[in-house]
Amino acid sequence: MKKYKLFAPFLTLTAVAITYFTMLHFGYRFKDILIVMLIVLVMFYIAGCLIQNRISKFVFENEEKLRLEEEENGAVIEKEADENVESNAEETSEEEEYSLPPLTGAMPSRPGESEDDGFEQ
Repeated sequence: MKKYKLFAPFLTLTAVAITYFTMLHFGYRFKDILIVMLIVLVMFYIAGCLIQNRISKFVFENEEKLRLEEEENGAVIEKEADENVESNAEETSEEEEYSLPPLTGAMPSRPGESEDDGFEQ
């Protein structure tokens, strides 16, 4: 189940909870709270369903566009990938000619310093 499928219930429950706590804070009678909560529940459920349908439609259209673009560009990408492999092979051979020798791990001394650092081993 996708995330946008739960939009209507989440919106409805959030609106009803806010309505309940607000009316409880202001001292409404329980009967009045129930009537208003029922009205809010129906209104926000309908609004949530409409928004959820719009989101589903939008996501579906975007997925279709992406799928069609991938199908159209698939052949082009494969050709570019083959060209990149060939150019990388040429660059690798050039890099091997100019590569540096591996480091030995010894730190070069500063000019004017002796090899003796003052510590005994």
